[in-house]
Amino acid sequence: MINASETIDHITLGQASHLVPGRPSTNCMWRWCRKGVLARSGERIRLEHVRIGGRIFTRPTWVEEFSRRLTEADISYFDAREQEARELPPRDPRFDPPKRHRRLPRPARAIAHDQVEIDRELDEEGL
Repeated sequence: MINASETIDHITLGQASHLVPGRPSTNCMWRWCRKGVLARSGERIRLEHVRIGGRIFTRPTWVEEFSRRLTEADISYFDAREQEARELPPRDPRFDPPKRHRRLPRPARAIAHDQVEIDRELDEEGL
C-alpha cells in the first residue's frame, strides 16, 4: 500500500521526460518502462514505474537509478571488451588489410603513343 508521503514525489512520464537530457517523448519514457533498453551487455534495463488507475507514474530517483544502471551495464561491457582485446595475441601482419599504393601518373610519352595508336585505328576504319 502506498502511503500519502510517497505519492508526493510520483511524477507523470511527461514530467519525467523533462528531467532527462535530450527530453525524450512521453512515448519513449513509456517504452523504457514497458520494454526497457537493451544495454550493450545484453541486459534489459527497465525504468521503474507504478500504475495508479489508468495513469503511469515514476519517481525522479527511479529515473536516476535507470540512467545509472544503464550506464554501469555499458561500462562493464566496454571494460570486458577492452580486457578481451588485451588478452588476444597480436595480429599477424600478413592478414592486415592491403596497403593502398599510389598510382604514378603515366609518362607523357606513353600517353602520346596511345593517342597515335587510336588515331591510326580510326583512320583504318575510315572514321
